[in-house]
Amino acid sequence: MTDKELVGLAADLDALTAAQAARKGPPCSIAAVLTSADKETATTLRRILDTRTVSSTAIAAVLSQHGRSITAYTVARHRRRGEANGCRCAR
Repeated sequence: MTDKELVGLAADLDALTAAQAARKGPPCSIAAVLTSADKETATTLRRILDTRTVSSTAIAAVLSQHGRSITAYTVARHRRRGEANGCRCAR
C-alpha cells in the first residue's frame, strides 16, 4: 500500500467511530417510560435505576403497579446499558 492509501484507510476507519450504529428491534421499554413521563418522574426513575441497593424486581413491580408492563429482566438489562449483554440505550 502506498502512503496515500494508508492515509485514506486510516480516515475511513476513523469515520466508523463517528457513524451511529443501526438500531434493530423495538425500542427499550424503560426508554419509552422515560420519554413519556413528566420531567420529575423521569429524573426520579433515572436516579432509582442508578441506585444499586434498589432491586430490578422492585422497580419492575412499581412500574407494573402504575400500568407499565415491564419485567425485572428488562430493568436489569437497561441497567447494564453500554455493556455487551445490556440495553442499547446510551449510558
